Amino acid sequence: MRLKLVLGAVIFQILALLAMLVNAFAPLYFGKDIRVDVSLYDPRDLLRGNYVSLQYDFTRNLPIFHGAYDEEVDENQSIGKDKIYVSLKPDENGTYQSDGYSFERPKDGVFIVGSMDYEGAKFGIEAFFMPPQKAIQMEKDIRESGAYAILAVMDNGKARVKDIVPKGKFYIKF
Repeated sequence: MRLKLVLGAVIFQILALLAMLVNAFAPLYFGKDIRVDVSLYDPRDLLRGNYVSLQYDFTRNLPIFHGAYDEEVDENQSIGKDKIYVSLKPDENGTYQSDGYSFERPKDGVFIVGSMDYEGAKFGIEAFFMPPQKAIQMEKDIRESGAYAILAVMDNGKARVKDIVPKGKFYIKF
């Protein structure tokens, strides 16, 4: 009996870890690739490694909560647990731009889901790992022309960063 309980606990932990991995990598395999404008900031951090902080154009016009009561938010709205949906549509160059935001899931189209807190919206795509040599070359290329982020977005709005590409260079999907 005790052996079955221990074995069940071990199997449960392994399944929980596998579920988290599948949840994290699902957008990369099943999501639609879109290209968005991005600004990079490289805060050299010894603990995190070669992560680049990313700022997206579509996050610039979102509401920022300065406290429990804000002009743009209903006073009964709970801060920190709410989902925000940013609808995206392609422009004439194929780069996706914001088409507005909502606190309710859009019925159709491409959108990204995030969560709101006192600092603003978090989408889980604010950091990207780059090997040191690629980061150095990318920094040079971006100074000249800017950059795009290639995001993989699922139908439920979950997104992951696939790559960062300097403007003027092509992204090839394999």
